[in-house]
Amino acid sequence: MMTNDHREPETMEELISEIRKITKNQKAQSISDQVRVQQMLLNDPNYEVSIYDKSKGRIGSRNVHDEAIRFIADTTAAITGLDKQSARECAKSYKFTKKDANFFLNMTHDFMQTYLDTGRKLNIIQTEDSEASIFYRQIGVREKVIPSKNGSVKIPGYKKVIVRSKAPKYMNKEI
Repeated sequence: MMTNDHREPETMEELISEIRKITKNQKAQSISDQVRVQQMLLNDPNYEVSIYDKSKGRIGSRNVHDEAIRFIADTTAAITGLDKQSARECAKSYKFTKKDANFFLNMTHDFMQTYLDTGRKLNIIQTEDSEASIFYRQIGVREKVIPSKNGSVKIPGYKKVIVRSKAPKYMNKEI
């Protein structure tokens, strides 16, 4: 009989630590790790995400689990007619599945793509020591010379995703 010595992490900190150990030298995307992180964000009642203001720095925190439970409870109350307190009690015991986590990830990707299509910049990260945003830049049709083939190829126009990252303004005040 095979035994499985691997224990699934029970907190977001444990999961982050596990993924860092496994992928020390690997920067490649892992959809399964994305789903695991999203699922843990939704299920860990103690994990807090810090909220930063561009100028002031850290201004508070959010608990993703609590917000997700509140969303489910409010939706349940609206759909079923249950009072909000009863719906909240029902929602407290809900454990988000991998399917739920995948849904939230897909919604995030769909939102980012659709919002970038508006031509606006999207701020994606605001942390203690980083500020990052993404936006599209339209690249026109161009011709690329290929010396080894004594010719050229036509490259069609496309949308290039640009990522900008800088030190937040509030860090400049500390110098």
